Amino acid sequence: MDDKNGQIAYYPEFSWRYSLKDIVSKIRTKKTKTREKQACRAPSERQPLHKRPIAGFFIVFLLWLATAGLLCFQRMMENPSWSLELTLQLASDVTFLLISLFAIGVFMEAVNPGFTRKNSKILLISLVSLVSIIPAGAIFYMAGRVTLIQHDVAIFLIPFAMAPMLATILTNRRIGIAAGVWTSLVTAFIVGRSFPLFITGMIVTVLTSQGIHRVRTRTKVLKIGLAAGLAEIPCVFAITSLKGVDADIILILNQASACVVSGFLSAIIVLLILPFFETLFHITTDITLLELSDMGHPLLERLAIEAPGTYHHSLVVANLAQAAAGEIGANTLRTRVCSYFHDIGKLTKPDFFTENIQLQANPHDDLPPSMSTLVIIAHVKEGLSLAMHYKLPDPVIQVIQEHHGTSLLSYFHHKAVSQMEFALTHEVAPATNGQAKINEADFRYPGPKPISRESAIICLADAVEAASRCMEKITPPHIEGLVNEIINTRQIDGQLDNCHLTLADLTKIKRSFVISLLNMFHTRISYPKDENRDKQQTKTSQGE
Repeated sequence: MDDKNGQIAYYPEFSWRYSLKDIVSKIRTKKTKTREKQACRAPSERQPLHKRPIAGFFIVFLLWLATAGLLCFQRMMENPSWSLELTLQLASDVTFLLISLFAIGVFMEAVNPGFTRKNSKILLISLVSLVSIIPAGAIFYMAGRVTLIQHDVAIFLIPFAMAPMLATILTNRRIGIAAGVWTSLVTAFIVGRSFPLFITGMIVTVLTSQGIHRVRTRTKVLKIGLAAGLAEIPCVFAITSLKGVDADIILILNQASACVVSGFLSAIIVLLILPFFETLFHITTDITLLELSDMGHPLLERLAIEAPGTYHHSLVVANLAQAAAGEIGANTLRTRVCSYFHDIGKLTKPDFFTENIQLQANPHDDLPPSMSTLVIIAHVKEGLSLAMHYKLPDPVIQVIQEHHGTSLLSYFHHKAVSQMEFALTHEVAPATNGQAKINEADFRYPGPKPISRESAIICLADAVEAASRCMEKITPPHIEGLVNEIINTRQIDGQLDNCHLTLADLTKIKRSFVISLLNMFHTRISYPKDENRDKQQTKTSQGE
């Protein structure tokens, strides 16, 4: 402000206020930056302890300590009088095992990126290794104290096939090989740095991991166990040949028999403890899935009686999806079993789904589109409830939740849009005040989108099978066009963004769907009528 002399007056309170605003602004800016930094660090800080990477290193360290303790116990039993030489030898063995464990971890991270951050798998492979190493130490310890079994025979009773067999069934071949390498190395140190035994364990590991991949029956587990035992017999002859003329034929035969017994016992032990590991780590093996494929399951029996249309639809989807999964190398058994159960939620209100509507009127004719959408979408939640009640495995629950993704119920969405347009056109005084709009999100499934390849294939097969029932002309060009349109629409809509399907995989899936549908809708020749039978039926009716 100007004073009376025309000069600018200075008021200290204004400068004080402006400086206070600058200070407050700086404080707010600093707080904002602090919040942003905390937001960036929030995901890692909020993770529970068992999911942090440090937990995986702690598990590996405990595995190493347990192995070192087993070695110490074994050396103490062999040499009660402790010496400096024994201490140095034990220290070198433990150090070498630590380096080997680190090398195996680097190898697993290279062939399976992200493995070191999966603490559950690290714990799994650690437990499997311990379960296999402890019997080896016990057998070697008892070999020198039980007179019925010679020491040279007892070492071939060590279950080399146990760790790779169990780890491969529960996870995959890479982890199975890693577990087999580690247990073979530890066993070689327990026996006394036996290089031939380490090679024997490696041979059994490779053979077992390759043969038992995606095993489905318990009989095959026993066969692979016997094959692993037979694979050890050439190693027996190789070890015996090192002795030259001092070799004992009876000893060789006993060692060969011990190898066969070792493989067979390894398979039996794996079958006995496999359910425990499945329950503990929430893993579903193909053996469990094969048991679920029995059509006598209570849910499938209910589906066949209460919703026969949905039951038949599930069988057709299973055939379509299994053939497509085989084309791209996905798990065909998992795909088929999950297809059987993907629509069990329709058991709650079967009459509201088209495939189950027989002669009665369509109940959706009396419902608004929004209500019909809620009824249709609810079958996903109802399916999850039934799956948890009947304790279905996690892969089946995942497919039930994902087999529609976030796709749009186009029929009811189009019906709602048409009704809104009709109301806006014919109503005299619209109640919407010009703000009438149909929210597309209200007519979409809640998701999530398919994550696995098997779930994505079932999602596509479900849509293809449902649309094929509405075809007027069933010809190869029409079927091919229908399949291409549905898969392309799902791809554009983003339903396949989270799964690991490539464009080459989608091409194979399309071709498989077309071939399967053509085989389903094949034509038959028309049989000639039996004129004599028709005449006989006519005379009978006239006589009556």
